[in-house]
Amino acid sequence: MKNETPTAEQVKRLQSLQGVDAGVFTLAVFSAIEAYFRETLGSDADNSTTFHELVDMFRELHSRRTPKEYRLFRDINQSHRSTNYVRHNFGNLSAEEANGAVYLLKELAATFCLPNQERIAALSKGLNLWDERKSPAETAAELEKANREIERLARLNGDMAEKAAQFDANRKELERLESQLRAVRIDYEQQIERGRKDKEKIDKLRLKKHLAEEEGRRAQKELREQLSKLSDAEAYIENLRRMASYTRTRYDYEQGLVRLTAEQESIIAQVDFGQDFLVKGSAGTGKSLVLLKTLEKLLSENDERPSAERNSVALITFSRSLEKYNRYIARLMNIKAASGTGNCGGMADDMITTSEGFLGRILKDAFPGIKAGYGNERCLEDSPCVRDNPLGKEIWAELDRLILPGFVSRKEYCGGEISRTELKKPLDSVMRGKVWEAVEAIFAEWDKREIQPVSYLTYRLLQKIGNGEYAIPEELKVDYLFVDEAQDLAAASLRVLRSATRKSMILAGDGDQSVFQPGFTWSRAGIDVEGSTRTLHINFRSTDQINAAAERYRALIKGCDTGSAPQTFRMGPPVELNEDGTQEESFSRMVGTVRLCVDLLGYEPENICLIAPQKRQLDRLQSILKDTLGLEGEAVNSDGFDFARPGIIRLATTQSCKGLDFPVVLLYIDHRAHFLDALDEGVADRMNRNMIYTAMTRGIELLHVFMPRSVSEGPVGDLKKVLKGGA
Repeated sequence: MKNETPTAEQVKRLQSLQGVDAGVFTLAVFSAIEAYFRETLGSDADNSTTFHELVDMFRELHSRRTPKEYRLFRDINQSHRSTNYVRHNFGNLSAEEANGAVYLLKELAATFCLPNQERIAALSKGLNLWDERKSPAETAAELEKANREIERLARLNGDMAEKAAQFDANRKELERLESQLRAVRIDYEQQIERGRKDKEKIDKLRLKKHLAEEEGRRAQKELREQLSKLSDAEAYIENLRRMASYTRTRYDYEQGLVRLTAEQESIIAQVDFGQDFLVKGSAGTGKSLVLLKTLEKLLSENDERPSAERNSVALITFSRSLEKYNRYIARLMNIKAASGTGNCGGMADDMITTSEGFLGRILKDAFPGIKAGYGNERCLEDSPCVRDNPLGKEIWAELDRLILPGFVSRKEYCGGEISRTELKKPLDSVMRGKVWEAVEAIFAEWDKREIQPVSYLTYRLLQKIGNGEYAIPEELKVDYLFVDEAQDLAAASLRVLRSATRKSMILAGDGDQSVFQPGFTWSRAGIDVEGSTRTLHINFRSTDQINAAAERYRALIKGCDTGSAPQTFRMGPPVELNEDGTQEESFSRMVGTVRLCVDLLGYEPENICLIAPQKRQLDRLQSILKDTLGLEGEAVNSDGFDFARPGIIRLATTQSCKGLDFPVVLLYIDHRAHFLDALDEGVADRMNRNMIYTAMTRGIELLHVFMPRSVSEGPVGDLKKVLKGGA
């Protein structure tokens, strides 16, 4: 029989409720969805079948198991819980949540061919606010009230995640006892019915039944008393679930549009590929998406050319984790290259690599027989020339942070043309000359070795290109080179990349997220983007709450780009700060929050990322996750990591998380990064703050920060003040 639900009359009733009371309207929308499930399932469901059981049964029988359908059912289940606030407390919901319910009904109708789709689509006029990416205060007032309640409860309770887990365990135990008691009653009643002719037996059975009921009621009473004491946890869970459900539904709506913002489209339209082009923007503004869409535009133009005239294209990143992520997104976008377009032709995967991989092929060609080293390549430390130089052991920082990455010549260095303000120890011209003598001695020693530092080989390569001793072979060049997170590539590396690009480079970068290259400038890299730089201003990744906290913190970074402050349009749960006495206590809390997100908020493990400064800390978190929750965790920069693999908690350092994003971010931060100690204090401070800002902005929906209670100063102390509302 053809399904008639929702009928035209039912949709008309929904229209009459729209705009009158957001809570009642939302409840009515989910009632219509439930009616459709019940009619479709027929006798497979009865009055005792819960809404969530209906969703699971419908999904099992009628879903094609596509990712889109999976997200739809997940959002329906989670958003339906918000109606409990209306059903049990006669509370109201926001117009934004009502829009979310309409969106889910519309998606269900389109996916499963519900009747009266045109009438359902008419309900979607309120979604125009979402199309315009606005979140007006009047439609979000109820959500703001829920957020304030989350903040209040989190402040009053030391470990809300632990209490929420305890509440959930008690609630489940109460449900188990109630179910068990019902079964006992039925069993005794059946026994009594069978033995109704034996009065003595009936009396005994009735006594046993009474005693069992008394024992069950006592156990239930104890649990209800415990639940009553955890009422704060119940309110916290419901409000947090409500906020997470709203922001997740809205984010899925935005992703489902499969379109760019007007700002992004405008920037892509301005790329004419005739000159180098830079896309700037704060975290979450979609620089990488614009880069990939621009790549797609170029490939589309290539498809219209004869094979012999197609341009070669490559996209490079600074890290393996970002390489994998861009490949993953390119696959989702179904970006393909016609044969002969990429460096190797074929799918977009073939065109996406790391700067290390791209440069490695050129270095191998320029220096046959020499291997590039990526470890600590110090030498001659006991030689008087190196040992007694004016910088002492800090000469290695001079090489690693200034001379090699900046491709600094003897003339520039000894003549004072290069500023050293980022490094600790000042040097006059005489002292610079002595330092350079030591540098040349180190260079001479490296020249004797079969394994040489990759940064030194890059330096030598630029010298050979400049002297006319070497030309990059045409087969190692590309016509167009796309570079993501370009600000973290060394100027010397970018100079080589520019030499390997026949036509133009399209770059994406943000100076306030630079954690590796202090004092970076495009001119030093040999790239001219004057007049061809565009800035993105709309953050469509993070919620208002995450963006506001990150921007308050970014404002404390000396020299930050004040012209790139992004706008956001989507509300979410408040950013929470957790302070603990020890690292182990913080890690225990982080894993407790993972349990909260998975068991109570409906997040899949692969949607959660734990970020910490050091790999050893991630190893410890990985162990606790396994031992406590039975969940696997894997570092995003490990060799075997795959973003498409489900069920795995993501683990990332504050360096390897750059360029990535995750629905849930749990960030542990405790101290400054020690690898920056060789830098001037002011520069090291800025780089540390950049790193913290970058880690904060990886979150899409939920951000919780964990840190030692004892920290009060410096970059981490300032983050604490920001999250407490004091900065």
